[in-house]
Amino acid sequence: MTSATLLVTDVEHLDEVMTALRAAADELGCGADVRSLAGDPVDVAEVMAAAVRDRERKRLPTPVRVDLTARTEEARADAEAVLRAARAQGLRGGATVDEVRRTHKR
Repeated sequence: MTSATLLVTDVEHLDEVMTALRAAADELGCGADVRSLAGDPVDVAEVMAAAVRDRERKRLPTPVRVDLTARTEEARADAEAVLRAARAQGLRGGATVDEVRRTHKR
């Protein structure tokens, strides 16, 4: 099974971004989990609220990562394909591919 990572910078609209990314990942046979940059699970509502507070304080919000994991041996976690599919479904921005975190498990 494979895994890959997306970086989400539009955390103020994380719920909308994740709806698009999860739908695209699901079509490609992958799961999508939101995590902090350190890898800890996060609460989407809390991250969005923190992003609003950061904007009000004129600070940059902290991005989060989305770990993609293939659900079956036949599926491949391909961050670029998930991002293309999400954009085709209407995602306009806020996510990018993080090539550094791509791993292949055998």
